[in-house]
Parts: sequence; C-alpha cells; structure tokens
Amino acid sequence: MHSPEGVTGTFWDQFNHPSPALGGSSTRAVGQEVACDNQDLPGHSKKPCSCKRTDTAFPHQPFLLSKPCLSQGQRELRGTAMLPVTHILAFGECQWLCGLPEGTRGALSLRQRCYGAISLAGAWLVVQSMTATSDPNVTIYLQPPGVIPLGGSTTIRCECQYNGGSFVLYRNGHQFRSLKTRGSRAEFSISNATRSFSGPYSCHYLHGDDGAVLARSDTLEVLVEELQGPKPVLSILPGHEVAAGSDVLLRCIFPYANAICFLYLEGQAGTLHNFPEKEAKFYLSQVEQGNGGRYSCQCYTKGTPPKWSSTSEYLELVVRESQLPSPSISVTPPDGAILGTPATIHCKCPCQGTAMLLYKAGDTSARQTAQLARDVATFTIARVDKEDGGTYTCRYGNESDPSSLSQSSHSVELLVRDPGLARPSLFLEPLSHVQPGTNVTLLCTGVGQNAQVYFWRDREMVKNTEPEGDVATFVLPHVMGHHGGTYACTYHPREQPYLSSELSSTVWLVVADYTWGNTVRLALGAGILVLLGLIVAEAMHSHRPTPAHLSPL
Repeated sequence: MHSPEGVTGTFWDQFNHPSPALGGSSTRAVGQEVACDNQDLPGHSKKPCSCKRTDTAFPHQPFLLSKPCLSQGQRELRGTAMLPVTHILAFGECQWLCGLPEGTRGALSLRQRCYGAISLAGAWLVVQSMTATSDPNVTIYLQPPGVIPLGGSTTIRCECQYNGGSFVLYRNGHQFRSLKTRGSRAEFSISNATRSFSGPYSCHYLHGDDGAVLARSDTLEVLVEELQGPKPVLSILPGHEVAAGSDVLLRCIFPYANAICFLYLEGQAGTLHNFPEKEAKFYLSQVEQGNGGRYSCQCYTKGTPPKWSSTSEYLELVVRESQLPSPSISVTPPDGAILGTPATIHCKCPCQGTAMLLYKAGDTSARQTAQLARDVATFTIARVDKEDGGTYTCRYGNESDPSSLSQSSHSVELLVRDPGLARPSLFLEPLSHVQPGTNVTLLCTGVGQNAQVYFWRDREMVKNTEPEGDVATFVLPHVMGHHGGTYACTYHPREQPYLSSELSSTVWLVVADYTWGNTVRLALGAGILVLLGLIVAEAMHSHRPTPAHLSPL
C-alpha cells in the first residue's frame, strides 16, 4: 500500500486497526468495502458514498468522506458510512491534509485524530473527536551518549510524559521494532554493536486503545565506529555545584590539533555543542536547574575516515535554587559611556551585612565585590575600555558557598561609545510636532550596512533593528502623548556588539491635539470678551445720572 498521490513530505504509518464509526454505528473490519448502510430505506441498496475534495487548489489531495447518507427527500440521518483504515495519521498531518494552519485548534470543536484510508473510491480521510487537550512530548536519547564503539553496547531510550500508550522505534524512516513500555519509558538495547546499527532513529508514541500515532520524537543519529586514542579531559568552572543564575564554563581538552570535540548531556538527544579547537570551551550563561546533570565530551581528528576518541569521564553539574530574592541593577550612563570616561553600576537590595558580587557574562567568578551603603552597592569603572563593554548581573552572599548566594538580578548592558566611529544622523518624518494618531517615522542614517542600530527615547532604548543599506527605520504608528520626548540613535558593528557609536543629534517629538488647543483658546478668548463687555456695561451704568441730581424746570 502506498501513500495517496500528491501527498509529499508526509510519513504514513502502517497499522491494521478498524476504522472509526461516524454517527455511532458499529465499526467495520479492515478491508470491507466502503458503503452507505441504507438497507432500512425502501428502494435503496448499498452504494459507495459520495465524496468531495478538501481543497480545489490541490487537485491530487485526498478525498474527505461526505456526511452520512440521506434518503431522497429526507433530512434525518439514516445510516452511517464506514471506511476501511489502513494508514493512521498524526494530528499535525491531519491538519495539513485538511488545509488547516499548523497548530490550529480553533476550527475544531474537540481535539481531533485523523485516519487515512485507501479504498476503491480513492483516498479517504475520516475525522474522529478525541478529548485529549495537548500533544504528548516524546524524547529519544542514547544511554550512555556518544559514538558507540565497535562491539560495544548502548541503549536507545524513548520517553513520554503520558502513560498508557506504546512506543514503536523507527530506523531510516521505516518501522523497526515495537518496544515494551514500562510506565512512560521504553528501551531498545544494542549489544556487540556493528556499523549496521548506524543511522537515524525516532520514536513514535501510539494511543493505547486504537494505536493511533499521537506524537513522534526528533531524529537521533546513531554512529558506530572504532574508537582510538586517549580520552579527552572535561572540567567545569567555577565548580561542580553552583547557584542558579551563575555562569559556568565547561572545557574539553584533547591532546591533538586539528580535532573537533562534542559536548554531551546525559538524557538529551544529540550534542549540545561542537568545538573546532584543541582546547574547547562552552559557556552556560545564567544556569537553571534544567542545566544540571552528567556531562561528557568526545573528540575526533579529521581525516578519511575520521578517528574517534572514547568519551571523557562524566562530570556532574549541580544547580542549587536560591530562596533569597534577587537584587536590582542599573547602569549609568544608560545609553553608553564614552571611551576613557567613568561608568557606574548600582546594585540594590535590603540585605545589609552581606557582600554584593558583580558578574560579567562569560566570567565564572565575580568581577568585583562591594559592601552595601543604605541598601546600595556601587561599582565604578574609572576609565571605560572596550573590554569593559558587556552584560552584567549582580547577586549577594558568599561566593565560596553557592547555597548562600541570592538569585541573580536581571541583566544590564554596558555600552562603550567610541568617538572613532562615524556619528549617525536622525531625522523625523513628517514633522516634529504632530497630532495624535499620526504615523511618525524615524530615519537613522550613516550607520553602514554591517551594523545593529539602537533608537533611544529620553536615554532609554526603545528599539533595536538592522539597517537596509545605510539607513535604519523605526516607525511609530498612531502616536499618542506618551510617544513624545527626545529621540536619538546609535549603532554598533555586528562583530563588536558592545562597542557603540556616539549618539546622533537629538530630535524632539511633540504630540499635541491642536484642534483641542484651538478650541480652548477660542473659549478663553470668548470668555475674556464677555468679561470686558460686563466691565464696560458696569462702568456705563455707574456714570448714569440719578433723579436726585436732575435740575428743576
């Protein structure tokens, strides 16, 4: 049996399961002819049900089963059409075949499972509701990880967060073996390995009742080779136990030049990183508990064929979560310090009596330590250099005791402004004074093509973007009063992310409703005129002669 014509890039799984019933009728056996069951209607015999294509834009797409058959002139459902099912689709494939955007659930009242069926009428698709709320997540990995030595042994593990289903292992895109499931895990052991075991593997997770494919793992590449040469040496800095939020350096040392090394974390498919150096380094920035585990590395020297080493000894990384709240952090000046001028980083917390530690990304130990004064620790760089640019965090506690450290602060960037870089120019379109609802465009020119551009409002970064040619554009649609302020732009070369140009000349954006202002001014003017009229009337009334002052005739 083959997949329906025109369906490309879709993996069809072979299973022998009965088809689902539409409308609650009993299920027919696999291979039974597709028909409308209308025997209870006078004058009607069994005949193939009508079908329609899912989308006229795809002339070779599979057919959809029509609604249950109706007798002529009747509107009530009379009987149910049944299909033989020989291919079962995962939900994502069903969505694709039905013409739904990937991941869409809104068009379906319940979670759906789709079955593809082949019959004399063509390729059919049947949809059956299922009440599951989310897709299961399937992982596949080697235990132990790495290249398998010839004659050695390993275990392929498949895991899913759900219970009650079953696993099928695929190799080179074909069903290889059904696996015995224990809880949420299944294993396939390889012993006395040969190169024939090399290739791509994946796990399919099947529904426990009807065997429908619910999810598939990523592909795991398995390689069986002869291992030669010494083991590499793996080290972890600052140590095997660190506080959450710390930066960790893993270093894999191999004695041969022209080697490439790979870093493994037990329980993960594939490699975390490859190192094209003799002394390979891998940084883990602001580690979390999910970064903990057993690490190892493995190297090979280039050649034909390549020569693989054994894996290094395992090193355990333990990440401790802190119960102490994180401090806050800020940098002055926020839009970058000019080369040779001072910069200050402030770390704040209500934690008197403890030391505040300042870290720069990439460092495995604190760069500076300071005591708090009125809940604030101040770190000053007297003369900023290019190497001072980077991302900084702070925490408080005793660095030699990871369990005493607080959670890490959020990160801030210290930008170093280099007067040697050409200064950009900033323009506003259409005007610097606009009414609310106007679309305003800021144009930063003179930035070069290989750059990243920052837009600033009142010395706070509001946008970073890439230029088109020599110009970077920042559009403010339908501006309101809060968009007003002083704007400027800077740029930095892509290869030096913390080295910035000086600020452009600033432009002032004023968002004001002139119609309202004019109305207010007119109202004030009218009020003044009325007041003047009242004053004049009062003056005239006060000078009118009274009867007592009239002369006698």
